[in-house]
Formats: sequence, structure tokens, C-alpha cells
Amino acid sequence: MKKTYLPILLGALAGVLSYLVTQDLRTRDAIGIVILMLFVYVHKIILPKFGEKIETKDWVAIFFLSLCSWYVSWTLLLNM
Repeated sequence: MKKTYLPILLGALAGVLSYLVTQDLRTRDAIGIVILMLFVYVHKIILPKFGEKIETKDWVAIFFLSLCSWYVSWTLLLNM
């Protein structure tokens, strides 16, 4: 459960932070993607503290869930 909910939560948080950093400037969209990558890397630090062992195949799921929730939250905020 932690390997599912944590990437979704951190991805949404990365989407909000991407929105706050980039605001209305379309030239800084790459910074939003860098923020997503930083939040994906944060999983490497956080998940072992919850007692979860991260295997190689887990990174695909972590990245996919983070990417989807980041994209949805950032897109919704940009369209408000």
C-alpha cells in the first residue's frame, strides 16, 4: 500500500510545487519536470524509512504513478 499511495501523494505534491514555481511563464516548463524527477528520487530516501524494500521493478511503478498524478494535478492547476 505504501508503494502505491506514497508515489501518488508525492506526485500530486510535485504538481502543486511545479505550478507554484512556473506560474504563468511557459518558458520554465522544464523546471516542472526537474521537480518531478527530484520527487521520484525522494522515494529512494523515504520508502526505506517506512520499512519498504525497493526492487528494480518497483521503480517503473513508482515513476508511472508519480508521473500520472503530477501531470493531472499540474494540468488542473494550469487550467484554473
